[in-house]
Amino acid sequence: MEHGRIKAIAVDDEVNPRKILQVLLDWHSLGIEFVGEAANCNEALDLIEAVRPNIVFTDINMPYMDGLELAKLIRERDPFIKVVILTAYPEFEYAKQSVKIGVHDFLLKPLQPDVLRKLAIDLKDVIEKEAAHWQEYRKIQSELLENTQELREKFLMDLLVGTTSNGEQLHRRFDYFFGESFRACCSVAVLDFQSEPNVEEERRLNLSIGCKRAVEFLVQEREGIHVLQDNGGRIVMISWEQAVELEALGEQSIRIIKDKLNCQATVGVGGVCDNLLRVKHSYKEALEALRYGKLFGGDQVISFGEDIRLVNYSTDLKLSDTEEIIFFIKTGLKEQAVKSIDKLFRSLASAPNEHMYSLGVHFISMLNLAMSELGFTQLRSSLLNGAVYNRMFGCRTTGDLSQLLSKLAEDAADYVQGTRMKKTNQIVHDVLSYLTDEFRNSEVSLGSVSQKFHLNSSYLSRIFKQEVGQGFTDYLLKLRIDEAVKLMNEADWKAYQIAEKVGIKDPYYFSHRFKKVTGVSIQEYKRTSQI
Repeated sequence: MEHGRIKAIAVDDEVNPRKILQVLLDWHSLGIEFVGEAANCNEALDLIEAVRPNIVFTDINMPYMDGLELAKLIRERDPFIKVVILTAYPEFEYAKQSVKIGVHDFLLKPLQPDVLRKLAIDLKDVIEKEAAHWQEYRKIQSELLENTQELREKFLMDLLVGTTSNGEQLHRRFDYFFGESFRACCSVAVLDFQSEPNVEEERRLNLSIGCKRAVEFLVQEREGIHVLQDNGGRIVMISWEQAVELEALGEQSIRIIKDKLNCQATVGVGGVCDNLLRVKHSYKEALEALRYGKLFGGDQVISFGEDIRLVNYSTDLKLSDTEEIIFFIKTGLKEQAVKSIDKLFRSLASAPNEHMYSLGVHFISMLNLAMSELGFTQLRSSLLNGAVYNRMFGCRTTGDLSQLLSKLAEDAADYVQGTRMKKTNQIVHDVLSYLTDEFRNSEVSLGSVSQKFHLNSSYLSRIFKQEVGQGFTDYLLKLRIDEAVKLMNEADWKAYQIAEKVGIKDPYYFSHRFKKVTGVSIQEYKRTSQI
């Protein structure tokens, strides 16, 4: 309904019925205007797309597609369009089916002006009421928008800090604020900027606002990503899609902040989680990765559990006491953990034994908590049980205690690293099995496989090449080309048929890649194989 006008179109494969319908009433006096006509259903669908009518009058018997099929398609595309079926007596029972698929009404031919007028008035009343309701709804939505935005951000902060432990309640609130169910895939990234030392508070505030606006600008065209500031003033990005999106977004954010605001920024990306209760873990991991990245100069994106283990740790770190050691253990960096323990004990060489024991208790408690957060319950029961405290209090010298804590750190770091390696091996094994079964599907790609296994694409690409010795895309292509060769040896298929059977949509691309992999063209291969 446009500017108070109700728009209608006529659909009939015969010209006369279309014309008669439009002159049978003074439609203008009823506030209804015919804006087009169509001779078949395909034309009607194009016309509907172009003029967006409120009413469609359609004959029931037409070539290629009948009026009921058209009504069903219209209903699927725009349920607010009112469809009126026109039918002759012999098709009366057939037309009754129209009610089941949401048709507003049906009229019998030949059309009677009084019946048509009554229907037109009814249609106008229904359409105007729906328009009024929709306008009122939009007004209410507009008034609630500001409050909703504030409540949405509060809900997101509750997710990040884990305020609510009721999963059912979280899902209900998620549905309310985002209008859809949780998709079982979420990750969190945190961005923070590094300003000059002793910078004025006003300048720091302006930088904070500028960073948030830069990130909001980058995500405005993307769905499923929300931006807010946490209690520490950091920029938090929550993605309900794939974590790879956050890595790319982080890199873009760093570039635009450096170009426009002339300051460094670092982004930490947490792991992918599969339920709302675990969003807080992804947030904590993102903060860990952020802190990790800041230690080595900014302007980089660090993914917890992936990139975090691959950086060269030649820098002398300055984290506080046991936090530094626990941080290295959680990331599987055994040598750095042991060095930090040694450095800590050398700096406390003159401290009394009571202080050393307190330090030991604190360290073991922190290590217990860290292993619990990582889900390593087996390690806690075998390594960090009550006996470890007896061993600690049995230490007579600072050196003995340092040696004990170093051994605990080594064993824990080895366990973390080994678990991650096993997980990596298992992931690649599962991906290889999946590719063997599914490579003929043209939809299979690095992106689709990453999504299926809840991984980000850059991580999967890296571990795949590390384990297999060949890039993901090259491996998938080799599978498809090997299958193509097998098919050529079995039967005289056309190139486009083979391409389709091995999961490559474009036959020209297939021909090009076939030659690159095998060294000969498809025609050359066929000739030589027939000799």
